[in-house]
Amino acid sequence: MVGGIFITVNDVQVLLGCERYATAWAYYNSVRDAINKKHSKKITIKEFCEYEDLEFEYIWKLLRVNK
Repeated sequence: MVGGIFITVNDVQVLLGCERYATAWAYYNSVRDAINKKHSKKITIKEFCEYEDLEFEYIWKLLRVNK
């Protein structure tokens, strides 16, 4: 599997169209807090899609094309 199942801050940057890494990092942390994940745990792409109400397959393909 290319890229793995976890969403990264760089992935969030691509999805949001953020220029600043810090903005994407802050958003990533707010999502992690909202889904009650410890800061030592990663967010899966599926969890992110459920939180944002996005279609998983579309986001999965979009992120894998950008890798």
